[in-house]
Amino acid sequence: MRSFALSRRALLVATAGAVVLALGPGVTPSGAAGGLTPDQRRRADQLISVFENSTTELQYGYAENINDGRGVTAGRAGFTTNDGDALKVITAYTEQVPDNPLAAFVPELTRLAEAGSGDTGGLPEKDYIAAWQEAAQDPAFRAVQDAQVDQRYFAPAMNQAARAGVTTALGRAELYDASIQHGNGTEYDALPALVARTNARVGTASEAGQAVWLDTFFDVRVDDLTNPANTDTAAEWRQSVDRVEALRRLARSGNYDLAGPFTVTAFGSTYTIR
Repeated sequence: MRSFALSRRALLVATAGAVVLALGPGVTPSGAAGGLTPDQRRRADQLISVFENSTTELQYGYAENINDGRGVTAGRAGFTTNDGDALKVITAYTEQVPDNPLAAFVPELTRLAEAGSGDTGGLPEKDYIAAWQEAAQDPAFRAVQDAQVDQRYFAPAMNQAARAGVTTALGRAELYDASIQHGNGTEYDALPALVARTNARVGTASEAGQAVWLDTFFDVRVDDLTNPANTDTAAEWRQSVDRVEALRRLARSGNYDLAGPFTVTAFGSTYTIR
């Protein structure tokens, strides 16, 4: 998962080989579920794309080393080379399309994942990025990315939401965004730990109320971004706090249903979510 996106990434959106998907009304590349309507899920995906890539269009061809200790970050959800994220995407794609430009990198990606290494010296980085961008031209590769997002980020986030009693579309979108950025493991910085710390402060959302619980979760997440246990990503995460505050501002506007259209401001830029 990617640590965050700032406006400096906007330039990459327009670079050659960067494949985007413009999301129209009622259209989402991933199946809507988890208590969200198709339109709410699409808007949640657009919000995350704003935070990840400074655009409402999903960036399947994005690839960059953002120097956060996670190697190369790529695709619509920031699949990284150090922890097996990218490896799972490429393996699933290779099962469907064996002769693809990324297949040759599987052995090195396997080694990096097993070591948890952010080193890209053996990849090599430029060739890998070019291959990712080439593969992103293939609808099958984009579909694999969608499926991986659903399985590895969206579904776990919705499970956490259900356990915590989070029922609003905005609250569920926030947990989905945290799932993308923080992951769903057992680490102190991961989404399950953030939910547990929120519950410890105010109880579940069913007990505390949806607005109180969500605002507390915002506080817990901001604290984690500011003081993460993973020091490798600390510098990047400290700059990503407005990712959370953008959704807090949306909550203060009262749009807990993610009803569109609405505007969201993040990292100094304003976007329209329809």
